[in-house]
Amino acid sequence: MNKTKIIGAIVVIAVLVVSWSLLTKSNKQQVSKLDVADTVIDFYENWLKAVKEPETATPDKATLASSPILSKELRTRLEEAVKSGDNAVDPVLCQAVVPESIATRNVYEHEAEAQVLVTSRDKSVTDQALVTLKKLKDGWYIDNIECSLGEFAPDREFTFEKEGYLLKGSIPKPYDSKNWHLIFEDNGKLGNVVPLIFNAKSQCMATDGKKTVCAPDSFTETTKAMVHGQMTERGAIVDHLELLK
Repeated sequence: MNKTKIIGAIVVIAVLVVSWSLLTKSNKQQVSKLDVADTVIDFYENWLKAVKEPETATPDKATLASSPILSKELRTRLEEAVKSGDNAVDPVLCQAVVPESIATRNVYEHEAEAQVLVTSRDKSVTDQALVTLKKLKDGWYIDNIECSLGEFAPDREFTFEKEGYLLKGSIPKPYDSKNWHLIFEDNGKLGNVVPLIFNAKSQCMATDGKKTVCAPDSFTETTKAMVHGQMTERGAIVDHLELLK
């Protein structure tokens, strides 16, 4: 092989190495250095503006859908939704009608994962977005956005599944002692609290296996229970509660 061919081969190899390096770098998950709440608020406020002002907003929806602080799977889903342009329900806001403004509420935050609920400030609208974030090194990225219908939720996977103890009258402030709460441990952390919301569809299973419509008035303080339900801004709507021995 002559000198010219050797040099040419080296150049080609160098180009391939640089290209592969750049491709690998671009595929690495990037994170937001903001805290959990601000990461969600920043992304959602930009998205809301882009929806309201599609012709002038910067960044626009297409740019936001490709944001490097989104997981690869979520980016792909949002990019396809933006390209289709046929979204009866916005895939990020989870609203059929564009809200004037939005509110956020931290559902939980642990060392490796967090969830934030995003809702319209219009209290008559129950549609909501449950945003899951994952921790990576010293930052957070948005891993998934799940749309739900709030207190009028259809059958779907539970967004809340925890085992803990029922408390009502003995629940400390600022929680309302008129309502039942579940006290549970999550990721090794004790003292997590969520209000429980019961409706006509809430099913309860007694320790003998008998299943009936829940009658919260019959509960006893500190009873151990497993709760399956849907997380909302006000608490967990109980789909199924199992009393444990």
